[in-house]
Amino acid sequence: MVAIFGVFDSLGGPADGVASMQAVLGDYGAKSAAWGEGAFGLGCRGKPPEDGLADLPLHVDRRAGLVLAADARLDDRNRLGDALGVPRSERTCCTDAELIIRAFVRWGRECPRHLVGDYAFVVWDRAQRTLFCARDHIGVRPFYYALIGDRFVFASAVEAVLAAPGVSDVLDETTVATFLASTTPIDSTCTFFQAVRRLPPGHALTVKAVVVRDGAVRLRIRTERHWRPEQVPLAQPAADDTHAEQFLHLYTQAVRDRLRASGPVGAHLSGGLDSSSIAVIAARELRRQGRPPPIAYTWLPPPGEAPPKPEHAQEYALVKAICCQEGLRACYGALTVKDVFDVLRLDGALPGVHVHMNEYVVQRQAAAEGVRVLLSGWGGDECLSFHGRGYWQQLLLTGRWRQLTAEFRGQDRTALGFLAHVLLPLLHLALPRKLRELREGRAHRRWLIDPAFARRAQPAAALQLGHVGVRRVQLQLLWAGHLCARMEGWAASGARRGIEYRYPLLDRRLLEFALGLPPEQFVRGRWGRWLMRHGLRDVLPREVLWRRIKVDPARSEPFVDAFVETFPMLLQRLAAGRPSRAPYIDLPSLLERLDADRFRAQPQSGVMMRALQFLDF
Repeated sequence: MVAIFGVFDSLGGPADGVASMQAVLGDYGAKSAAWGEGAFGLGCRGKPPEDGLADLPLHVDRRAGLVLAADARLDDRNRLGDALGVPRSERTCCTDAELIIRAFVRWGRECPRHLVGDYAFVVWDRAQRTLFCARDHIGVRPFYYALIGDRFVFASAVEAVLAAPGVSDVLDETTVATFLASTTPIDSTCTFFQAVRRLPPGHALTVKAVVVRDGAVRLRIRTERHWRPEQVPLAQPAADDTHAEQFLHLYTQAVRDRLRASGPVGAHLSGGLDSSSIAVIAARELRRQGRPPPIAYTWLPPPGEAPPKPEHAQEYALVKAICCQEGLRACYGALTVKDVFDVLRLDGALPGVHVHMNEYVVQRQAAAEGVRVLLSGWGGDECLSFHGRGYWQQLLLTGRWRQLTAEFRGQDRTALGFLAHVLLPLLHLALPRKLRELREGRAHRRWLIDPAFARRAQPAAALQLGHVGVRRVQLQLLWAGHLCARMEGWAASGARRGIEYRYPLLDRRLLEFALGLPPEQFVRGRWGRWLMRHGLRDVLPREVLWRRIKVDPARSEPFVDAFVETFPMLLQRLAAGRPSRAPYIDLPSLLERLDADRFRAQPQSGVMMRALQFLDF
């Protein structure tokens, strides 16, 4: 990973704070670069994982009067090179930062529309005294900022923004309440700190110093979207095999583009469609390049010498099937009590805390083996491997009853059960607002929020997902916020281990392809995720390809055991002193729940972990 940071002071004074921001980003590596000129300064810190393109992405174009800092990995470089007129002989040594500068010279603020890949970058126009910032379509690379009076501060990490002079660390109570309520807010710009904002995925931001009426210089910010997935055109009608071939071609390209790396590559492997297909395609592509296959990291605990429990056996069998087929080495993760305790002690107000307990183990294992790139199947369920929610309701409301009848005949449900699955989501949308408030009120009593805090701070409005139409539901899921939250958390936690996460299923080309497909490509009779199953029929073992329901008790049961074993340690630590954030938590209720028997009878690990992490004890 590479972190970028900088300060723009409209008053024309020195851009102080760059050094303090740079120091905070030590997790990203010892190598750093900085550039400054009067009121503006920026820099980057870290080490790109690609051989041949390993210079830090700080680029000064003196002819154009531009300075760029980027955290970027561009895909489809040949297409971009053709559009920019870059000779083919220069492309292998042309860094992503250089391509972004050329794109900005060519297209200005429109350049993100022409970039495919994962990126967060800034371009300083020295003549116009204008700063342009952009973030990739789905938010793989983080970007945070603060506007404090006449000073604009930005960085790849919240901690770096807070390290700049004048940036307050006062908490945003709405965000705190939303987090503790386990709610996904609609507002994608907020963070836990009032002063620190997030640039939403698929957006660009322009900062310019302007002279106002009294002659003073002020900063003006303009934010605009550069990726509009709702405008993706619908695909022309085609046979199933045609769609499947297009999918597999794009999918293979998305995985291949993410294999640029020095050293070994890692890949998640759960035995599900998404992670399994990425691991298989990556293994075949790496072998084609003469490189070792990826190391497969699974959240399952080591199987041990004794046969696994019957309810756990299938999970191990699916992972083994993929590893045997492709000759992969599986790394199992033994979650310890110390791992759980260490994650709970992370500061819940910072993105780096949002790493899954089992992923904490994966990061430790991967770092020990020198893995700097880890492929993840995160984001597949929301679009490409979508299960088809909303399709039946769409058939009903558009009068396509013959097709709806055909769908029923392909089910293993009774007519009454099928009708309930079609109608209940529609009735949910029509529930009176008062009933929703009552439902939310009942949920409210389950939150471990201090009553006084709950009275003055309400969670932000949550996103209400519709149930009519496949494309509508997909778009809502893409913007729901949970995708970005996990990627920001894994980016921050991965940086501590020198690991960069890459997500082939969130490739912009794949997402736009999926959004243009007919809805019946996602569900066919009793089979959801139809396109993935059909397109990967020659890639995955049958037991993986046609598994309908994925559960993982082999992973969850050891986690519960380890979590319960931390209770005495947690009670001791909380009894030693009242944490500074205790006024936000109903601490007596939390202490009561740190009882093994009560927890096993009524497990609420998600709510409890949020409260414990936020306490920052």
